[in-house]
Amino acid sequence: MTLNQTLDHYCERLGPGLLAEPLNAASNAAFLLAAWWIRARAQRLELAGDRGLAGLTVLVVAIGAGSTLFHTVATPWALAADVLPILLFQLLFLWLYLRRLAALRAAAALPLVALFLLATLASRAAPQLLNGSLAYGPTLLVLLLLGWREQRRCGRPELLVAGGVFSLSLLLRSVDQLLCPWLPLGTHLFWHLLNAVVLALATAALMPAHPGGQTAPTPLLR
Repeated sequence: MTLNQTLDHYCERLGPGLLAEPLNAASNAAFLLAAWWIRARAQRLELAGDRGLAGLTVLVVAIGAGSTLFHTVATPWALAADVLPILLFQLLFLWLYLRRLAALRAAAALPLVALFLLATLASRAAPQLLNGSLAYGPTLLVLLLLGWREQRRCGRPELLVAGGVFSLSLLLRSVDQLLCPWLPLGTHLFWHLLNAVVLALATAALMPAHPGGQTAPTPLLR
């Protein structure tokens, strides 16, 4: 595999060219809308200066940009630009959750984040399974567990809803290649649209329900 080899991972791409996946590329605009919504919500809750939330917002934009790059250029280096911001968002989100909502000190949160990273990397060992969706198994598990915890702890549903939406988006990502004979455009664009909702909900779960609420910013490394 060369750095400039064209990768054909999804139904919509039938050959090389920047416009070979127009719907998969255009649907990444949903991530920009999600980033705008997150920023607007943070400002409304007087959290515009929160570095953690700002970092997540920047990564949502980077996810949209990286995915657009991959679905236009479709090369191995563009694939790296696609998956890296996703992984960084997951790690930063889990870190912020453990520090802010689980109230763990850095020394306790860091091993858990490292364990999630190792599980995610290990799940990428079989990219042929489920059209590569196995790599997101740890993410789904963590979302559902944290969502269940938040629902029981304080009745907030954002993470549990995010887990449900992510389950559907993961299913649609997994069956994209299987449905090519009947649905030539594929289902991958719904992976983008639904995941924009997931990222917005997950980030919202880190914010208080109203200005001056309980999820105040925590120093990142203390």
